[in-house]
Amino acid sequence: MHAPEMTLPSAKVSAPGRSIERAPPVAPAVPLNVLVVEDDDAEREAIVDTVQAIGHRCCGARDGLEGWEIHKRDHADIILSDWQMPRMDGIELCQRTRVIAKDEGAYTYFIFMTNFSDKEHFVRGMAAGADDYFTKPVDLDELHARLVSAGRVVAVYRKLAMQNAVLRHDSQTFFRAAHIDALTQVANRLAMDEDLTVLWARVKRYGHRYSIAICDLDRFKAYNDHFGHIAGDEVLRRVACTIRERLREGDGLYRYGGEEFVAVLPEQSLAEAGRAMDRVRHAVERLAIPTTRRRAITISSGVAELDPATDTSPQDALRRADAALYRAKADGRNRVETDRPPR
Repeated sequence: MHAPEMTLPSAKVSAPGRSIERAPPVAPAVPLNVLVVEDDDAEREAIVDTVQAIGHRCCGARDGLEGWEIHKRDHADIILSDWQMPRMDGIELCQRTRVIAKDEGAYTYFIFMTNFSDKEHFVRGMAAGADDYFTKPVDLDELHARLVSAGRVVAVYRKLAMQNAVLRHDSQTFFRAAHIDALTQVANRLAMDEDLTVLWARVKRYGHRYSIAICDLDRFKAYNDHFGHIAGDEVLRRVACTIRERLREGDGLYRYGGEEFVAVLPEQSLAEAGRAMDRVRHAVERLAIPTTRRRAITISSGVAELDPATDTSPQDALRRADAALYRAKADGRNRVETDRPPR
């Protein structure tokens, strides 16, 4: 059993020179925000009354400039605009409306109401971005039909806008998932490779200074073998969080693989980066995560500075940092080594 169709009360609307008793209009499925831009007071008020009687929100403006200010404050779904008006005509209002729609992504259906009935003005109006065009005097029943048609178009644009918003959200979600290490929630190897490509261009072109550190948990395999991988995963999470907290906000941190992390330190010399990573080393040691033989979990780090004079890519600096890390491991672990004496 279908519910009865909802209608609005009958409304008597007046236009210049006539008074029309209108049949009760059917309420629109989705009320729209309509702006009437017309310099003739009587005609503007008659159109506004009609649109409101149909069930839409509606307000009026005396010229294009006033209409533009209203539209900027309260986006109109539909604009009904005269052509010739003081201060700003309908053509300029239409063009500005199209610009704001492009910038903000919200579409406005634009209808010209004009005394011009020739093809030249019709073509000019369409070229300015109008969606519809009809000549005065405004037939109020025709206006109702035009609003029904405009409402369908606006509904399509609204649906597309919602779908685009969902797609953007999904795209951002997928991008994050592809660039974040699921276990430690720091950036992963893919993100590191992409970021290093960008920063290497800055080093070569602008002479920006970057240092790179490779950090490795000491004796982590023995920890995993003794306590199990679940406990090992928790250690990796805690260590990653600690490193992240001790680095500067603009520094990058990436899980390089297994128990290795890479820190990228912008605008830090080799000596400055070495001291920064030593602070990180102390912070990890202070976690006092117990392991076998009464030891605590520690990290060793190797640090290198990107050198555009000798390096051919960021991978050269990574190799030097890895060699410095190897020396830190060989010299007893829980220490920081640089790839060469500070300059």
